[in-house]
Amino acid sequence: MESNDKLITMLGFARRAGKIIYGLDCLKSARGVKLLVLSDSASDNLKRNIERLADEREIALIYAAALEDKVGYNVKALGLTDPNMARAVTDYVQAGGTQYTIVYGKRR
Repeated sequence: MESNDKLITMLGFARRAGKIIYGLDCLKSARGVKLLVLSDSASDNLKRNIERLADEREIALIYAAALEDKVGYNVKALGLTDPNMARAVTDYVQAGGTQYTIVYGKRR
């Protein structure tokens, strides 16, 4: 983990606040998810399912390299439920200069 990676710091704040949902099954049934984060090491099936979920709910999706190493859990996909934190993460990634890629829902 990089010592100055703001995305991981923001995810740490959200985790401590209880504003993160982990895993595809929980994300499918959860309401109020504002942002999805997907590890680029996830399986093709998981990527398709998360992309479909982002399209259906019209929410942003961020691809993060080796998310499970950075978060500290064996997790390939997570969702943020706090709108302010989701906006801060999205703004940070959109500002550029990061190794993260952001994709918005309804990419067709």
